Amino acid sequence: MHSLACVHMETSGGGTAQHHFVCPISLQPMQDPVTAPTGISYDRRAIERWLANGHATCPVTGRPLSLTDLTPNHTLLRLILSWHPASKVAPDVAPTLEPDDPEVAVLVAKVMSPTSCPTADVLCEAAASAAVNITARRCMVRAGVQWRVLRLFSSCGKTSSRAVMPTVEACLALLDALDVSADELRPLVSGNHDLVDALTHVLVTLENETYSGGVGNRNKTRDSAVRLLDSVTESADMVLLERLRPELFRAVTAVVRDRTVSPGATCAALRALLNACPSGNGKNRVLIAEAGAAHEAIELELSSWPSSPSGKSRRVTELVMALLARLCACAEGRAAVVAHPAGIALVAKRALRVSAVTDTSAVRVLAAVCGRAASPEVVREMARVGAVGKLCCVLQADCDRDVKEAARAVLRVHSGVWCGSPCVSAYLLSRYL
Repeated sequence: MHSLACVHMETSGGGTAQHHFVCPISLQPMQDPVTAPTGISYDRRAIERWLANGHATCPVTGRPLSLTDLTPNHTLLRLILSWHPASKVAPDVAPTLEPDDPEVAVLVAKVMSPTSCPTADVLCEAAASAAVNITARRCMVRAGVQWRVLRLFSSCGKTSSRAVMPTVEACLALLDALDVSADELRPLVSGNHDLVDALTHVLVTLENETYSGGVGNRNKTRDSAVRLLDSVTESADMVLLERLRPELFRAVTAVVRDRTVSPGATCAALRALLNACPSGNGKNRVLIAEAGAAHEAIELELSSWPSSPSGKSRRVTELVMALLARLCACAEGRAAVVAHPAGIALVAKRALRVSAVTDTSAVRVLAAVCGRAASPEVVREMARVGAVGKLCCVLQADCDRDVKEAARAVLRVHSGVWCGSPCVSAYLLSRYL
């Protein structure tokens, strides 16, 4: 309430309230402001990304915070729009922040030095500072540290020399601490093949035995690399996505398989795979399916779902189901789901138990694997594991019309077979068809 009062006072005083419209995380004008119980307002996309990456605290105050704690700040949104009515969001008017801490000023100067490249020690020191000090992070972002580090990573990440690996690790640690968003990356990612090639080389190197660091450093570096890849694939255009290589998908799938990585890195790997195969990119769908992503996603869901699901486990489930639905648009993806002993059963079990997003994805998967070309074995398994009964429940539930129509279409195609099955209620089929 105090910050909101300041906005009112300074807005009426002649437009000096501009800095109140800037998200503390992205340092960009807020488009959809939400407020935490601590009283701090954030842009919804930025704070949701922060929480999805495994954080459970308010980035400014350090107090516990979850996604359900956030409430839309309609008053602040109206102030932003009234202050700059010509557009839907306020322009980029965040002030240039000068470091108050001399140590931060020295670090920024070392990283941004025009005469020499920053050493790994300097980058690590800057990463440690940005990770714990939000003011230091703001100063580094406003000074353009992320651009310098991204260029350094793009040039060093493609080499096979072990001598540059500490610099690569430090670059990734600093970029992770700065939490570079997809929007911030978009100007640099467009047409930047070097950055994608560097990420591919680093992730592949971390996956095989050529990596010389310890297990702890390996996992930490891989976490940072896959988070960066998540942002890169989100901001990449179709031309850049077409250049992604099979070895990159195998390396990202290995992150999904690895149970020693952080939950945030696992979610980032799933999002990167989703981002890499949008509608219209059938090639990448096939490559991701051939990399074993569908199998590993199912295994992840089987191992990660607790008896009392939390917000994090629900988010993992939503990503897993969305990825399976995306992959089932190709024959290789459908075959992978059917080939897994628990594939169809798992998808059916998750429907109507997690969220509306999961319901949509689950029905899409079942509709894809049990279409008109489905084998008799798949049709029988649908009945045996309860998938047919779950589709009937979808017709009774409060689901979207498109979801219900997809479920009804599957039931109609195979109703003749399922009506004679002892595993299916003929009454339900006749009632809803």
